[in-house]
Amino acid sequence: MMRRMRPVVIITLLSLLTALLPACASQQEAASAAFTEEEAPAEIKATIRLAQTFTGHVFNAIAEQQGYLADEGIAVEYVPLATDADVFAALENGTVDVASTQGTNLPLQYISEGLDLTIFGGYLLTGCMPVFTRVETEWNSIEDLIGKTMACEPNLYAITGPLLRLGYDPLHDIRWVDYPDQQGRIDAVLNGEADFGLVGTFLNYAVVSNPELKIVTYASDILPNYSCCRIEGRTEWVNENPETVKALLKAWIRAMAYYDNHHEETVALITEITGEDEAVIRAFMDNPRCEYNIDPMKSSVRRAWDYMDNLGLLDADARKININDHINVELYEQALDECQAQYGSENPKFYEMLQAQFARNDQ
Repeated sequence: MMRRMRPVVIITLLSLLTALLPACASQQEAASAAFTEEEAPAEIKATIRLAQTFTGHVFNAIAEQQGYLADEGIAVEYVPLATDADVFAALENGTVDVASTQGTNLPLQYISEGLDLTIFGGYLLTGCMPVFTRVETEWNSIEDLIGKTMACEPNLYAITGPLLRLGYDPLHDIRWVDYPDQQGRIDAVLNGEADFGLVGTFLNYAVVSNPELKIVTYASDILPNYSCCRIEGRTEWVNENPETVKALLKAWIRAMAYYDNHHEETVALITEITGEDEAVIRAFMDNPRCEYNIDPMKSSVRRAWDYMDNLGLLDADARKININDHINVELYEQALDECQAQYGSENPKFYEMLQAQFARNDQ
C-alpha cells in the first residue's frame, strides 16, 4: 500500500447494520427495568472523519460491527477520496481528521515538505506487496534488480533501502518506470516494457492468478517490519483531541484482538464491504505476510525516514526536522494499557504480545 499519488478506483462502501432500539410502548417499562447502565448505548461524544479510498478498513469495519466505537462514545464517518493526493489535501484543509491507508512513505514525504502531521498508530505493519516477473525470468536475490527495469516508484524504501545498504545507488542503478494505475505495472511486465514490477496488497490476486507471471519475493521478505501503512492526522487536531484519538485507538485495538481469533468472519466482512470476489480478498488476507497491527512502530518509521533521506527522496529541508516530533506513542500506550485493564482477560496472550511489541519498538 505504499504508493505515490495515483488515481484509484472508488468502491462504494456498504453500510453496516446498526442495532434498533425497542419501539413498542407496551414493552417500554419492562425494557427499562432490565436495561442496566452497562447495557445502555454510550453517548456519541465525537465523530472522526476517516479518509477512505478503495480497500476497505479492517479495524474500523470490525469496530463498527462489534460496537467498539459506540463503547468508546465515538462514531467514524468515512470520507471517500479518489487519490492519495486528495487524502493529504483533505488532511491539510481539515476536511478529514485521520488517514491510515496511505503507506508510510507518503506521510513522511509530506512531513518533509512542511505538512505538520503526527503518526499515532499503525494499520498494516507489513502488506502483501509482491515483486513479480515473467515466469521465464531468473531470480536469485534483490541484486537481480540492478541494471533492470522496475515497474514501480523508487520511493518504496522497502526495496531501495536494503539495496542502498548493500552499497548500490538504487535510484540510478535501476531504471524505474511507473504508470497511471498499478495495473499498468502488471501490463508492463507482461508486454516486456519492464523486467520486474511491484504492486500493492490489494492487487496480489491479479499477479498470483496470472499464469504468465511469478512472484519472486515480497517487500516484507526483503525488509521485515517495514511499516506498510501508518495512522496519521494533523498535529493540531491530534494535540487538541487526545481523548478522541485514544478512544479511536482503543476501539481499533479491540478490533485487532477480535481479528486475532476471527479471521474467517473478518474475511467475510471485508468481502461484503468492498464488493470484491472472496478470492481477491483471500489472496492477501490469508497470506501470513499481510499483518494488520495497530502499534505505531516508531523504530520502523524512523528507519524509513533515514532510508528516504539517504536516498534523496525527502525535501531538501528534511534534515531540519526531527521526525520523533511527528510520532506520538504516548496516546497508543495509554489506550493499550486501558484496553488491557478492561478487556485483557478476554485474550491475555494478545495483550501481552502488544505490550512486548511496544516495549521493543516505541521507546
